[in-house]
Amino acid sequence: MSLKLKITLGVAVGLMLILFISFTFAYYMFIRVTTNGEADLLKEKARTLLLKDLPNHPEYWQDNSSMEELLIPQEMLRYIGPDSKVIYQIYSDETLIRYPVTYVNKDTVTVETASDGIYVFVKMPVFKEGHQLATLEIGRSLRRLGQYADMLISVLLLTSTGTLILALIGGYFYTNVLFRPLQDFVSTMQNIEQSGSFRHINLPAKDTNDELVILGATFNRMIDRLQDMFQKQEQFLADASHELRTPLTIIESYASLLRRWAFHDEKLREEALEAIISESAQLKQLTQNLLSLTDVVRENCEQNVDFDLLPLARQTAASLRMTSGREIDVELASEQQELLMSGDSYKIKQLLIILLDNALKYSQQKIIMHIELTEDHWVILKVIDQGIGIAEGDIPNLFDRFYRSDKARNRKQGGVGLGLAIALHIVQKHKGTIEIQSRLGEGTTVIVKLPTTCQ
Repeated sequence: MSLKLKITLGVAVGLMLILFISFTFAYYMFIRVTTNGEADLLKEKARTLLLKDLPNHPEYWQDNSSMEELLIPQEMLRYIGPDSKVIYQIYSDETLIRYPVTYVNKDTVTVETASDGIYVFVKMPVFKEGHQLATLEIGRSLRRLGQYADMLISVLLLTSTGTLILALIGGYFYTNVLFRPLQDFVSTMQNIEQSGSFRHINLPAKDTNDELVILGATFNRMIDRLQDMFQKQEQFLADASHELRTPLTIIESYASLLRRWAFHDEKLREEALEAIISESAQLKQLTQNLLSLTDVVRENCEQNVDFDLLPLARQTAASLRMTSGREIDVELASEQQELLMSGDSYKIKQLLIILLDNALKYSQQKIIMHIELTEDHWVILKVIDQGIGIAEGDIPNLFDRFYRSDKARNRKQGGVGLGLAIALHIVQKHKGTIEIQSRLGEGTTVIVKLPTTCQ
């Protein structure tokens, strides 16, 4: 059973339940109000008769003319003794005298429902000098009320049937309108599944707070994101294939050269071996960077420990100073002795190595690492060089995987274009930001902003 049909039937059943309760209540109140009104009229008539001093005037019952003045069609008057026997009675409807005779000592109202109508009986005690002598009973047949009640039931049933039919028809068309966006969702998803292409759901031009429209807009944004990720994945595979193909081609060429000519030529053999070793190292670095990038994407600041950034930065700078033979200074904005923060210290060290290594590659002068702590507990880390700089048009693309502003010079320098992509992921996992400011020929400044607490 489709969801549309379920909702239609559910609405119809719910509406019928509401109508049943409402109509039952209306019918009950109609009968109750009418019978209570008739009972009040009979009570007033009984009080009027009691004012005639019935115990002292039995002739009223023997000469019915005075009593019949108060007797209307479909009514009965009975005078009942203490032994529950009828002493006197007059009536205009024989069906009323078939009901049992009872002697009561207080005002009583009884409503009887039969197949031929509704009957109301009012009984009041008759007193003489403070002692009860009899019971006066007045009964009335409400056949017309029964007819009205039957007519009301017929009208309610006819109304319920019509309402049910209209509810089913209206519910069917309404759910068609309501589920049209969902049908578009299903159709679009099926087309995406069959064709493998990304498509949007058509939305109304006017913005509304309709939940289905909001759902459609969310779906379109998700499709845009999936399409962007798919395109990036394709670009990543193409770039990775290109980066792997170049060293592999070089290794294969020199290996073939070794097999053909280099066994008897020492100089050619050394050149081939050196090229193979160099490209193998390039492959190793590329593989390590790819694995590192995958690890960074998977992690979410999992190694969240407290550590002091200052000795970590000084130690990293000292290591690169020693291996590169270059001057790297660590500057502090204040004379603080420690700078505590939480996060993954290994990844933060990897971030520092990437930034300093890039600065060393493209600058021959002193490198400065500037560190400061803001009043709102953010760490500002700047890596400043006075190297060749970066063209303004290349800066927005620097964090893309395998992107190189100068591909020939980068390959000569040994880079594979993954360092800044890894750095960006490390910063993002630590809930921070990274920015590059540079101009050609004037150097580059990389600004990293990290919270002291990684959450």
